[in-house]
Amino acid sequence: MNGFELTLLDSCGVEHFPQVGQFVGADADGSFGILPGHVRMIALLRYGLARFRDQAGVWRYLALPGGVLRFADNRMTLTAVRYFLGDDPDALCEQLAAEMARTDSEVHRARATLTEIERSLLRRLAELSNRVAGGR
Repeated sequence: MNGFELTLLDSCGVEHFPQVGQFVGADADGSFGILPGHVRMIALLRYGLARFRDQAGVWRYLALPGGVLRFADNRMTLTAVRYFLGDDPDALCEQLAAEMARTDSEVHRARATLTEIERSLLRRLAELSNRVAGGR
């Protein structure tokens, strides 16, 4: 077999590579490789880098915050919230770190907003409870 199909899916879209010769990724147990004809498998990829060799024999790198990999019938699908694809692993790691920092900041702001809403609701409920208790 010459290669296998690779489909990358994230929140920004889909990329398809019709002939991949090799994939190297890592899950909780460590690094692993996949060649054409590999048995069926599903893996939860960990935060970091993965790589694959395209039909021209060029290694392409993926930086991702984790993802789900499925391989069956000589087709691989990798699904992640976000990934960065390129040929410079250092630059990709920087992009991933910056994206994760931005996401963490957004989550922190959202939690702070929700906490403030919760406090306001509790104050309002206390006021209403005092009115009802005072009106009796």
